[in-house]
Amino acid sequence: MTIHSYVGSNTTIKGNLECSENFLVEGAVEGNLNSHGTIVLGKDAVVRGEVRAREVAISGVVVGTIRCSDRLEIFESAKIIGTIQVPVLKMEPGAQINGRVIMSRKNEEVELLPQSPEDSSTSAAKPHR
Repeated sequence: MTIHSYVGSNTTIKGNLECSENFLVEGAVEGNLNSHGTIVLGKDAVVRGEVRAREVAISGVVVGTIRCSDRLEIFESAKIIGTIQVPVLKMEPGAQINGRVIMSRKNEEVELLPQSPEDSSTSAAKPHR
């Protein structure tokens, strides 16, 4: 895979990033990441916001929503707090998820509804029609 854009480990970005190709984040982002390709989050990456791409690979921390149209790979050092929506999920032992995982069909958008604390046992997503 060729990386077209890069956020270094000593960099903090406040705002949204959009790239039509693959990019690597080693630093901190307070905002949304969007790519038509692949987003790779290194071990030192910390993202607070939505991550949306065709494929995502995470070794760092994400606090927010992750939406992938093809696949999400979560490595051992990863920690995710929030909602994941993906058709294919690969997760290594040791990776941490604290939130919801919604397995949707490839390229199917799902409307994410807020989940009340009292009603954590019911589904909080419905398919877009």
